[in-house]
Amino acid sequence: MSDTTKRLDQIEEIVSKDPKHTPRDTRMQFWRIVRQIKRQPHPDLAEVKHATRIRNILFKARRGRTYPLWPSVILLTLIGALGPTIWYLRLLEVPLQWDMILVWNTSDWWVFLRRLGSLLGATFFFYPLGRLIAGKWAGIRIDGMSRGMYGEPTLKIDYESFLLASPQKRKWFFFFAGIWTIITSFALGLVGLILVGDLCGVITVLFLGISEGLAIWSGTTKNIGGEMAHFNRERKIEKDWRRNL
Repeated sequence: MSDTTKRLDQIEEIVSKDPKHTPRDTRMQFWRIVRQIKRQPHPDLAEVKHATRIRNILFKARRGRTYPLWPSVILLTLIGALGPTIWYLRLLEVPLQWDMILVWNTSDWWVFLRRLGSLLGATFFFYPLGRLIAGKWAGIRIDGMSRGMYGEPTLKIDYESFLLASPQKRKWFFFFAGIWTIITSFALGLVGLILVGDLCGVITVLFLGISEGLAIWSGTTKNIGGEMAHFNRERKIEKDWRRNL
């Protein structure tokens, strides 16, 4: 039995007793082992399965249950299409004087904020679809729909297929899932720009693009960086992985 397997056995025993109150040191030790597995050119399948088991216990304790994949994705996509998307298109019928937007005009600002909110709402509901598309491309399976760290709907990754994927695939998986919000807001905003010259889509794309660009530029791996924090983390792991080849 390898030293890694022994440590995983010890961690699993602690985690299984009380997943919601697992000591921080134990969790940190577990994630260090996971990073070691990620850096291996040919991960040991038994270690991957063992780590996946532990991660699923911790995930359930923190995020709750996982819902069936396709019904959840279809439902959220329909909500996004029939809710904020249609709301945005209907708001395009309401006149907005862009040349007066810098002057405090209550009615114009109210229309502007509603258009902006509808675009952001659409990206919120369409976001899981982007993760699903990225997973299909990267060969990373998805278990279903779950609650994100901020309570938002997200897709739970099948951790075994995630750990067995190459660092490049993991890196671009997170990158595409991140820019999917930009793609969806750009697509909707382009419709408004063509139809009535609406600039809310441009503003939304700039806001999201700058936010995600700053996350990449800063190199942050903290969760506040969203998908791009995961992208940065996998990019660093990829460098070590290449040295280990």
